[in-house]
Amino acid sequence: MTTVDGEGAERLDEIAAIHARLRADAAALDDAAAREATELPGWSRGHVLTHLGDLARAFARQARYALEGRTVEVYDGGRPGRDASIERGAGRPAAELRDALEDGLTQLEKAWARLGPDDWSLPCAYRDADLLATQLCWWREAHIHYADLGTGYRPEEWGDALGAHLVGYLLPRLPAARTTVLLSADTARRWEYGAGAPTTVHGTQNTLAAWLAGRSAAQLPKAYGSTDSLPELGSWP
Repeated sequence: MTTVDGEGAERLDEIAAIHARLRADAAALDDAAAREATELPGWSRGHVLTHLGDLARAFARQARYALEGRTVEVYDGGRPGRDASIERGAGRPAAELRDALEDGLTQLEKAWARLGPDDWSLPCAYRDADLLATQLCWWREAHIHYADLGTGYRPEEWGDALGAHLVGYLLPRLPAARTTVLLSADTARRWEYGAGAPTTVHGTQNTLAAWLAGRSAAQLPKAYGSTDSLPELGSWP
């Protein structure tokens, strides 16, 4: 059975802290700032804020239904419905974007507050997994997309547990036909993925995590071995 142990409790505390920072930074955005582009192709800050609010509401609903012994799709209309909602909401005034974000964060916090330690093992529709999978996904998404906002929060601030989790989670983006060894300069952790001529990629843990996530950090990791170029990344797992 999946339960929230000490590590899970720390993760929930970290999520609560990032919610507070998100709220504060969103409150400082005016309409012009909300229209500014992010590093995500085609996405403004309005797109990022809309996505975060929508996903928070979606995961809150997963929790509510799971407690009733039922499942419901993550987004009404599936992926097309998700994408349409983001495009529809991205151009709203900053005040409306903040209200929608606040609604999503509040719904998620209230839904999760109802969960007992053993409830995280309840099945849900997200990837046909359990509620813990939604917690881990939100942990990733909240931190990554907060960095996307460009309000000062950077991948260099990601904590040790999140950095290690992101690298492990995103390993399938590496090419399977090539052995890639990832070496973390600051944590001494090592990951290996694929088969074939080996390439070693070296950098700090958060540099590796940001690169695998398709985000920019202060520095790119360095590649050595069969080729000195960084492996081409595949789709998100």
